[in-house]
Amino acid sequence: MKSCRKKFLKIISCILIAVNLTSCIDSRELNKLAIVLAVGIDKLENCDDTEMTIQLAKLSSNKSGSISSGGSAPSANNVTLNLTETGNGLGKIVKTFNRKLDRQLFFSHNQVIVLGESAAKSGIAKYLDFFMRYRETRLLVWLLITKSKVKDILSVPPNMEDTQGRNLAELISEQKEVSEIPAINLKDFTERIMSKTSAPIIPIVEISTNNSAGTKALRLTSTAVFKKDKMIGTLDSQQTRGLLWALNKVKTGVVPVNLPGYKGTIDVETIHSKGKIAAKLKDNKLIMKINIKQEGNLLEQNSSENLATPDNFKVIEKAEEETIKKQIEAAILKSRDLNADIFGFGDAIYRRHPKYFKKIEPQWNKTFKNLNIEVNVNCKLRRNGRISKPIMAK
Repeated sequence: MKSCRKKFLKIISCILIAVNLTSCIDSRELNKLAIVLAVGIDKLENCDDTEMTIQLAKLSSNKSGSISSGGSAPSANNVTLNLTETGNGLGKIVKTFNRKLDRQLFFSHNQVIVLGESAAKSGIAKYLDFFMRYRETRLLVWLLITKSKVKDILSVPPNMEDTQGRNLAELISEQKEVSEIPAINLKDFTERIMSKTSAPIIPIVEISTNNSAGTKALRLTSTAVFKKDKMIGTLDSQQTRGLLWALNKVKTGVVPVNLPGYKGTIDVETIHSKGKIAAKLKDNKLIMKINIKQEGNLLEQNSSENLATPDNFKVIEKAEEETIKKQIEAAILKSRDLNADIFGFGDAIYRRHPKYFKKIEPQWNKTFKNLNIEVNVNCKLRRNGRISKPIMAK
């Protein structure tokens, strides 16, 4: 009797487990989806309407459907399809795309969001609000600003990748490694825009043309600076590098150095860097300190001097410290000019001295412009490469 009861309970248990096992109930078939690889947003002139361009992956069985308005643009290659629609609000535009295609737009594989300068200057919060709320959007999707037409950016043929969306993502990742341009995703921008003092930044992408070959390519040129959600100015490459030193975002890269009294220039490759921003309060006087520690190797020299000596290493280190310091000071000067706290000084003060910050918060804009900022750079040259003397030594 007991054995029968045990068998009965086992059978019932198996049935209950089988009933409760569920598959992906909200799964969708691949042949029903239009996979979005990149998104572009432009603000139309003389009205509040938005122009949205999407780059879709062309699958073997893809049927693009009829497009009665907006239409398709020339794609970067035969594996993608660029479509453009206009409307008042991204949600409505997405619904328009879905109605005109025989597939549903799928944003989970989107690599990048490119925003036109006109949209950036008018305020991008209304555009990013859609992506922050939409369940398919990844918070790590990259953000870019362009002065060109967004649909022109997405129509440029990719270099090494098969799609322009992936090409832009790889371009951002590579620039992040060489520390020339900040890599900003949706999460990064949102965190800064929610700060009481910090100014958001986004890299700028432009179309470059090879005059001899006539081919086009995309390159990251500079950095857009925002006041809350509106673009108010830009940083050039040197100012951007200075900002990255302070934000501890320099992983590697080349520092060109001019040595006083020497002909030619040398390049030092950064192998390690650490940047720190600290708020020091003494006798009710605030000092912001930017401390940089950098280590590098001699990468190249364009002179006939023998620089591989202890004394010359010290000269190089001193010159390198001056170069980095000038880059940081250039970024500070530009941030004061724009009255935009791109360094996050306000957040640093709040973390270290919250009570003091509450006192200065109402007059933060005035306080920021008059901040006492001290820049300290310490460089260490480690190695001179496989050779000590230059090939054409004196």
